[in-house]
Amino acid sequence: MSILLFTLKRILRNKVQLFFILLFPFAFMSFGFIGEQPSIKVAVIDKDQTPFTERLKDGLEQRAKIRHVEEEHMEEKLLSLRIDYIIVIDNGFTDKVIRGEGGGITSYSVKESNFSVPVRIFLEQWIGHAKAIAKAVDNEPESFYKEFEEYDETGALKIQEELVADPGISRTRTVMGYLIISVLYTSIIVGLYIILNKNNHTLIRTLAAPISLKSYMFQTVSSFILISIIQMTLVLLVLKWVYKLYLGDSALSIYLMLTLFSLVSVSFGVAISSFSKNITQACLIGVGVMAPMAMLGGAYFPLDYAPESLQTVSQFTPVSWVLTGIEKLLQGESITSLGKEMGILLLFAVIFFLLGTFRKVDIAK
Repeated sequence: MSILLFTLKRILRNKVQLFFILLFPFAFMSFGFIGEQPSIKVAVIDKDQTPFTERLKDGLEQRAKIRHVEEEHMEEKLLSLRIDYIIVIDNGFTDKVIRGEGGGITSYSVKESNFSVPVRIFLEQWIGHAKAIAKAVDNEPESFYKEFEEYDETGALKIQEELVADPGISRTRTVMGYLIISVLYTSIIVGLYIILNKNNHTLIRTLAAPISLKSYMFQTVSSFILISIIQMTLVLLVLKWVYKLYLGDSALSIYLMLTLFSLVSVSFGVAISSFSKNITQACLIGVGVMAPMAMLGGAYFPLDYAPESLQTVSQFTPVSWVLTGIEKLLQGESITSLGKEMGILLLFAVIFFLLGTFRKVDIAK
């Protein structure tokens, strides 16, 4: 464990390495947010306060930034553009919906624009489906809530919500692509660290101690894997809670996929060290391989409309498989259904690691 702890200390003390490992992903991911339309700011004044209106507000919160505003300050907030859209739910609104009646909800905005259309469409869909359910249960309140709960979880309402959330999925896919590119670039640090230890004879002095080359490599790689786990944890927390990036119900599963890709990245760094004699060569090989790997894997842009031959070639890159797995998770599939993607990523990790270690016997000479 001494090599592992020593490596961790060296990484954390080096400000340049620390920047590339922890901060570089954030800087690179910012490209994924370029051109992003700002979230619409919506205020809901709920005078009804029923479980139905609570579910309505939960649905709105997934599509807009919810703000609080007093009714007497509505005009001021709209004119100052602090609020884009205000929804006023009157007392008795839920009862009207159950009876199949209209009215009871009013929306206000400075002007109608494409910016507010998704919110308006969502409201229309939500109320329309609710009235259809009320009619099906003969306008009986208890049956309405029971059927609405089931319909919300398994019926067409959920499908409509997924369609509205699709722009969020596209944005997440773009950001994840840039994140994966940054993780690949940080893998060069692994190769540089191993080469530096070889060139300054740190490795020779280490192997003079009662420690095997196998143990040295295992502890060195393990230290970078731990750093990668910290990196992914920090990145996902910031994306979810600071940037409010859409992750659906799969945040933990996406974290696991990215952590698995980090293992591939570290193994790739080990492979770079095996084929490089010095730091300059490692940088050239790393960038020369990673740029086409990221492009062919679809990290810069989706390959849905690319030629079939290019899509076939992309399957020989780990980038393609991690992005495919993340896309499936965003579309509602579970992590247990991604056995193929996870298995292939593990295979890439093993191949890269073997490529990086089969020549390591020469290092000790």
